[in-house]
Amino acid sequence: MQNQYDYVFDKITNTYNFVTKHHILYRIAFVVDHTFSTISGEDIPNIFQLVVEKVNDEIEPFDSTVSQTIEDIVERFFRKVENSLIYVCSDSRDKAEIRHKVFDRWYKKSKYNEFIVKKDNIITVDIGDLEPLKIYTSFMFHKLNSNYEKLVAIYNQIERALNEEK
Repeated sequence: MQNQYDYVFDKITNTYNFVTKHHILYRIAFVVDHTFSTISGEDIPNIFQLVVEKVNDEIEPFDSTVSQTIEDIVERFFRKVENSLIYVCSDSRDKAEIRHKVFDRWYKKSKYNEFIVKKDNIITVDIGDLEPLKIYTSFMFHKLNSNYEKLVAIYNQIERALNEEK
């Protein structure tokens, strides 16, 4: 049984790409995120947002090899201990909460939870007359990251900053 799919890094799109046994194409990207710098007012390097994109529209049957492949890509990302990762669950099809729970379960079962810290924050944003918007986020960083305490403090300020910008 295959542990993970073979993937390639595309230097043009800066994405890791792989195709599943059901011919579904996935793209994994680490996009520079400036949220921490904006909130703190100082340059906070090595903060990225994880983007997992299933390119095809078809519904794919459960395939555990997909998560194992993504886990390998994320583990490779954290070989640089100063890298940090923020994950915002997409709410397409109203599934942000479900995606957040799946991501949490995946992290708890992963082999790297021994050296990668994960903090969760469900951010509530007041959007006027409508029901408040809930944004499901997770923040991951290496235990040896020299900015550990500063990163956590800034991450905990995101909700307040989003609600102040009105």
